[in-house]
Amino acid sequence: MSAPERTGTWMPVAALPRIAAARLVRAACVVALAMAVVALPAAAGAQSRALIISGLGGEPRFAERFRNLAQSLATALHARFGVSDANIAWLGEDESFKDAHYKGQSTKVAIEREVKAIQASARPGDPVAIFLIGHGAGNEAESRISLPGPDLTVTDLQRLLDGLSAQRVALVNLTSASGDMLPLLAAPGRVVITATKTSYERNESHFAEHFVAAFAGDVADTDKDGRVSLLEAYRYAVRETKRGYDDAGKIQTEHSQLSDNGSKQGAADPTGRDGTGVLARRWFFDSRAPGGASADARVAGLYSEKFALEDQVDSLRMKKAAMDAATYEAELERVLVALSRKAREIRQAEGRP
Repeated sequence: MSAPERTGTWMPVAALPRIAAARLVRAACVVALAMAVVALPAAAGAQSRALIISGLGGEPRFAERFRNLAQSLATALHARFGVSDANIAWLGEDESFKDAHYKGQSTKVAIEREVKAIQASARPGDPVAIFLIGHGAGNEAESRISLPGPDLTVTDLQRLLDGLSAQRVALVNLTSASGDMLPLLAAPGRVVITATKTSYERNESHFAEHFVAAFAGDVADTDKDGRVSLLEAYRYAVRETKRGYDDAGKIQTEHSQLSDNGSKQGAADPTGRDGTGVLARRWFFDSRAPGGASADARVAGLYSEKFALEDQVDSLRMKKAAMDAATYEAELERVLVALSRKAREIRQAEGRP
């Protein structure tokens, strides 16, 4: 709402068309930014890759928790979403651990080794996700995750992510005190999620549990398309984290954020209206998704049509203030009905109920 509307200051009627036009121009710019972000090409037969890094626990209960979260995530990515075992690497606190995806201790040297391996094998447009699980600390440029040996700093992460500029990268920091990393790591075409808003939110993070649960269980697929996007996982974890604090009667001490449009200011509730959430909404690990190794041309086309309809919804919502209420509701209903029908077409094409 504009300042004159907030304060009740009189506004000349002649100014209203100019204000409406300005809003439309601003909305168009946001849509253009969002489309530029999601237009990153996915390689034909793209293959998702995941690097899961769990750090030092410090106490047995934390060490076990971090290990269980990392293992659950790795298992879900393979068993539920078809990510190849060869494309999942998990580094943790233990020197050795019996798991198909475990590659040894999460030292800085090992992390750099795994990122270099991804750089060597991933093609342009391939989705690459890096997950951080554990204890975070620091302040702005001093932010870090606790590891065996030297810690991994945000500067280290910047360098590693810069080496993946040709891929579609998601950095999901599920550690405590992770928030200060977002402004330093956010970039166009990159999804960055942090469990907290700042490094001052140092208490144990529960967001991580719910984020992993979004992939490990059938709880976060809100559009019922048989797969879970990063945005769906984020929204589920936000909702369940708040519910946990509310049910316990405690003040919430962690506030997650997401940036996927290059903004250095993370959004707590990415709605697509400012371009935030659009890329994360289309980030899938499922190999059946558009660009995936087993996606057929017809299904991929249906998904492209679905994404275009979602863009129309975002565009309409951004133009709501400048539209007649009845026109807005009619247009929104038309697009939402078309979106529902498209989702049904996709389910039928994939042989799902």
